[in-house]
Amino acid sequence: MKRLLLVVLAVLISVPVVYAASVGGGNIVYKVKHSGDVTFSHDSHVTDRNFKCDDCHPSIFAMKRDAEKKRKMSDMRSKKACGICHNGKNAFDVSSNCYICHKK
Repeated sequence: MKRLLLVVLAVLISVPVVYAASVGGGNIVYKVKHSGDVTFSHDSHVTDRNFKCDDCHPSIFAMKRDAEKKRKMSDMRSKKACGICHNGKNAFDVSSNCYICHKK
């Protein structure tokens, strides 16, 4: 009986840890032909910077990856998509820091 209680307790304790690890949606890789792929890290935005899901979803980005439209750098420079925050004031500017996002 004690062993069963310990197993149940261990499972109950581990569930929030597993949930916390999955909060944020993980990494999303955007394939970019010529300038290198972009990996968006939910962890760096949600966990490290304390954003909430509804800070970006669904007003800036769709909730489902397959519903998201293809983004262009012209969108970013027009303060759309990532460019809403990455404008040089709130976060690094997308116009002059290509190497931060684009990895070859």
